[in-house]
Order: sequence, then C-alpha cells, then structure tokens
Amino acid sequence: MNSNHFWALLLGASVLGVSANAQQAGEHTAGSAATAATANKTGGAVTKGVVVADSDRTADLQPLRFETSWGSADIIRGADGPVIGTVGWFRAFDVEKLVESSPHAVTEARRFQTDNFRGSLVSSIGAATVGIGILVAGSNTNNASTPIIIIAGAGAIGWGLQHINNGYAALSKALWWYNRDQAR
Repeated sequence: MNSNHFWALLLGASVLGVSANAQQAGEHTAGSAATAATANKTGGAVTKGVVVADSDRTADLQPLRFETSWGSADIIRGADGPVIGTVGWFRAFDVEKLVESSPHAVTEARRFQTDNFRGSLVSSIGAATVGIGILVAGSNTNNASTPIIIIAGAGAIGWGLQHINNGYAALSKALWWYNRDQAR
C-alpha cells in the first residue's frame, strides 16, 4: 500500500468529524423561545429579541444550551452563563439528572448517553484498527488483508461518528424539551 492511499484514508477519516453546533448568534432558538415565553408569563417585556424579565427570576430558570469543541460539548446555562457540565468522548456527565424535571428530555438524554458511548467506543476501536492496518502495511509485507483491515477500521470510524452525531442531536432535543418545559 503506498503512502497516497494512507493519506487519502487519513484525510477521509478526519473529514468525517462531528458537527453539532448548537446555537449561533442571531438565530432564534428553543432557548430564546422559552425565555420569551417565561418573560411573557412573568410580566416581562420582549423588545426586538431582548428579554426583560422580573427580578424574581432565578438563575436556575435560565435555558440550557451547548457548544461543541473537538468532540466534546459544554452544557451552559443562559447566554453567557456558567458551564454546567461537559459531555463527549467517554465523559460521564449525568445529563439525565440535569433535565429530570422534563420526561421528554429524560428520554432524549438517555438516547444521547447510549449513542455517545456506542459511537465513542466503536470509533476508538476503528481508529486502532486503522492504525494496526497502517503498521502492517508499513512492514513491507504484501498481504491482501492489510487493505481490508484499514477499510474495516475506517468503516467502524464512520459508523461510530454517525452514532456520536445522532447522540448530539438527541442532546439538542433533550435541552430543547427541558427549556420548553421550564417555560411553563
């Protein structure tokens, strides 16, 4: 196997990254809708996307959101609030407990934890398999199983990353349901 194939596989595996950008500035999100609904119920005013609420609103009622960075996600309370927890590859933050006040959110949090663990595990095994295949290919043995090992590892990485992506979609839904139910 020549080095061009190696670089092509490496580039392909790196392009399969997970993109789960939660909320971007200027967009209406579930959090802003929940905040607006809370402001309307508590007598606050909504003006041009800015929410002005009563002073009795506590920090615990601020909506949750998440921001991703290199395979992990920080769960944040409010627009510029504190980081509540970090989830990602083999990280054990209890999202289910965080959103336990919303039954729909708990269901999605369980789905996130399952998909995230499966995806992390299979992607790691796939990366190790690709590495072993590359080492075998580098030993100058003309073995027909080498490309099969590398392709199987790349497939495992792709399968795992798809599950991680599904997990982040479930996390987004869990936070949406939590924010929606907190607004009531």
